[in-house]
Amino acid sequence: MSTTTLPASHSYPTPSAGPRFTLPKFGMLVFLASEAMLFAGLIGGYIVLRIAQGPGTWPPPGAPEIGVQLPPTFLNWVMIANTVILLASSATYHWGEVRMRKGGSGLIGYGLTALFGTIFLGVQAWEWIHLKHEGMWFNTYGIYGSCFFTMTGFHGLHVFLGLLGILLAVGRAGLRQMKLFSGQTSNPSHTFEELTGYYWHFVDVIWVFLYSILYVL
Repeated sequence: MSTTTLPASHSYPTPSAGPRFTLPKFGMLVFLASEAMLFAGLIGGYIVLRIAQGPGTWPPPGAPEIGVQLPPTFLNWVMIANTVILLASSATYHWGEVRMRKGGSGLIGYGLTALFGTIFLGVQAWEWIHLKHEGMWFNTYGIYGSCFFTMTGFHGLHVFLGLLGILLAVGRAGLRQMKLFSGQTSNPSHTFEELTGYYWHFVDVIWVFLYSILYVL
């Protein structure tokens, strides 16, 4: 009974050829789970404090109205547009990842994400300045001001940290772009971009919850 061997050109791909659940991915998911519990505590505390104020006392009399009104105010439209921009940044980041995995650099997608994230933080800073000018700050209107600025500020800090990661992804994409123009081929690791994407999508989802309870409900 003779045995035959398959030529090297017909060998089957190894399981390691595809994406794997690695230790860095597991670590990021554990970190995001802890962050989710932290935001859940902030949101839960806000809901309890708001209910405890009783009907008709939120917002306090004289406090700037940050919730969506009918017809919407200029501030309402600005924050709606800012929310759309942040959600769009998740789509552009995903687009950059798709282009990168197909052999491109993903530079345009990552660059647009960095731009949208910067716009979001800029608009949020403008909102803070506007509300402070209207007399609302951490120490005004009881817990109304402190809750709003603590929750949006904490989320803004997470957006800023995510933006730093995206800027690094832009730099890495630029290096890949230069190698493509020079005709060099390489197979770099995409773990950093993938983990940054997990984090960025997470802060986007968190903002949906924060926007809903702070501006809509």
